[in-house]
Amino acid sequence: MELWDVYDQYLQKTGRTHIRGEEMPEGDFHLIVHVYPVNQKGEILIQKRSDTVKTKPGMWAITGGSVLAGEEMFAGCCRELEEELGIAPPKEDFRLLSITQKPGRYRCVWVVRSEAELSDLILQEEEVTDAKWATPETIMEMVEKKEFWEYDYLDWIFGRIEQLQESGWVSKNI
Repeated sequence: MELWDVYDQYLQKTGRTHIRGEEMPEGDFHLIVHVYPVNQKGEILIQKRSDTVKTKPGMWAITGGSVLAGEEMFAGCCRELEEELGIAPPKEDFRLLSITQKPGRYRCVWVVRSEAELSDLILQEEEVTDAKWATPETIMEMVEKKEFWEYDYLDWIFGRIEQLQESGWVSKNI
């Protein structure tokens, strides 16, 4: 049984927990993380979801998931990245780009510098069947073909990644 901390409309923990799979009462929220590993070329490490998972089965998507009860947002971000792809970049290679309130959840979007080799990835068998580096253009082509999950902020994230590249942040310490 997976438990999530419950947050209020002010992004404050309520002291209550929620059981994954049960309906989230109105006015309650939990944290989810989306993680975009980006290399020096501006490519994004994407993953193909297993056909057996409940959310986005068989689709290409980004790394992410729910933050667990007792876990801080950044720790959840790191855990999801390590669980799903087997990579654990240092803290200074991460940057939080946004927190957006959605019905029942706060979506926290992170970018992380990475030059992970595909051959070094350790995919979480239950959730991930493949991974690859893809350009924003390739991802948008995959969205058009209904191969990649259509997140409602793709244009925005691609613009932010481009800004980070232009500023030199993406290639620092790599």
